[in-house]
Amino acid sequence: MARSCRWWNGSVLKSLKLGEDGVTQEVEQPPVISTAAPVMDWYDEGWQEFEDEEGLEGMDQNEALLAEEDSQYVEHHPNTGKVLSNTRMDVDVSLDSTYGPFQGEIDWRIAEWAILDSPGHNSLDRLLSIPNVVERLDLSYHNSQSMHKKVDSLLERAGKWETTTLSFQDSQTAKFTIQHRDPVEAIKALWKDPALGKHMVYAPCKVYTNSTRTCHSYSEMWTGQWWNAIQSKLSPGATVAPVIVATDKTQLTQFSGGKSAYPVYLTVGNIPKAVHQKPSMKAAVLIAYLPVEKMDWSKITEAQHWSRVQRVFHEAMATVLKPLKDIGQEGVLMEGHDGDVHRVHPILSSYVVDYPEQCLVSCTKYGTCFKCQCPSDDLSSSKPSQLRTQAWTSSVLAKAKKESKGQVNQFHNLAMAEGVSGNVYEPFWKGFPHTDIHHIMTPDVLHQLYQGIFKHMVGWCQSVVGEKELDQRIQVLPEAHGLHHFKMGISNMSQTSGSERKNMAKILLGCLVRIMAPQGIKAVKALLDFIYLAQYATHDTNTLRYMQEALNIFH
Repeated sequence: MARSCRWWNGSVLKSLKLGEDGVTQEVEQPPVISTAAPVMDWYDEGWQEFEDEEGLEGMDQNEALLAEEDSQYVEHHPNTGKVLSNTRMDVDVSLDSTYGPFQGEIDWRIAEWAILDSPGHNSLDRLLSIPNVVERLDLSYHNSQSMHKKVDSLLERAGKWETTTLSFQDSQTAKFTIQHRDPVEAIKALWKDPALGKHMVYAPCKVYTNSTRTCHSYSEMWTGQWWNAIQSKLSPGATVAPVIVATDKTQLTQFSGGKSAYPVYLTVGNIPKAVHQKPSMKAAVLIAYLPVEKMDWSKITEAQHWSRVQRVFHEAMATVLKPLKDIGQEGVLMEGHDGDVHRVHPILSSYVVDYPEQCLVSCTKYGTCFKCQCPSDDLSSSKPSQLRTQAWTSSVLAKAKKESKGQVNQFHNLAMAEGVSGNVYEPFWKGFPHTDIHHIMTPDVLHQLYQGIFKHMVGWCQSVVGEKELDQRIQVLPEAHGLHHFKMGISNMSQTSGSERKNMAKILLGCLVRIMAPQGIKAVKALLDFIYLAQYATHDTNTLRYMQEALNIFH
């Protein structure tokens, strides 16, 4: 490949971090968390076309990122992200407030070193007592005590923590504790962060890969259809803050009573993916710890126990996210890092969890699809089922509640018969503006693709060609770079991790040649194509068509 190639210089050299001296520097890449917005209706009214025929010249930083690899054509949504005022217009710009309450970068860096490296109070006092050190460095403190007092004056980055307790009416002694803080304050902290502010995007756009504007490109949340659709429902000049929430119950210890934690994280879709992937940028904020207290099983049945677990979760999430309900429609004024003030509408747009929690959050019967109404015993059907919607789920719960007449067991049975979890009367997502809980659940590569589709496909292949025959073929495969060698085969593996599933996917197709009918191999290849295509960081009209064609070939 010629070094003068624009693609080589623009993409390959950047990914390899190849310096001028030709030395390659390895860069550790953090795991990618998909925050792509779900597909909703497209609104084409009031659009203003945009085309920069002079290439990257004249583009801002985010537009340049979009047009970096190939020529792209961008259309911006009109009357969005309007700046209402600037709080720094009357402030002396020579004063640097980036490091406040410290006087400047040196003042901040020395305090940071003293806190992180812990040289000791006496050592720091001796350093600062050296004549002219404080004056020459222009420090705002003269000893460790005054430095710590200034550090303590720093405000919480995302608001103060609060404690709320929940309890059931028939068991007041059992308390469930929520540690949480205001999610709106967390969004304001992200909005005002100087490190994140320069990357923020305030308006949606349409991106095309050709001049005829027939091939849409989807790479960031603001290039998707969801943001454009929501923007058309708000008043002119409004700024959308797509709220992304992630929860994951984590086992901390296997001993000492099996301690666990249930954190809730929040970020916004205005921040590019490349920034989200850098932990040092702190683009996600911890906003809550959900209850993890164990319940007393002695006086309740197993069904009642799991019902209460789900009710505690929904009541806790309702408490944590309640402030978002109130301002989603009206909006709230937020100041950016540069002093610009926008009217921001935080809209719950994505909920990132694994499959068990997807069912818990969306009130879906475990074992069924949280996206459609297909029964669990008909998941193999090639006929598409009607999609689940928040209105449909709410109507099922309301109907079951009315017909059960206060009978808990009957309510549970009526809801479960429709594929809806019958353990929650009032889901936490009820009342959120412009939000459909089933649409905002993001696909999970591990659980939906590898532990779902691929696991089922491996079991199907084993039933067709035989476990012993498939194991023998896998065992005799020659070792190769980038491929895992399963010396004992795969049929006797009791617990298979996600990385092992990925390694199986690399070798499965080759092991089926000459022992499976061509139509069977064609079906396996189609599903593998779908799995790999689904993991693209950037999609366009063509790649989405490839995915649909792969599904059509399988069916």
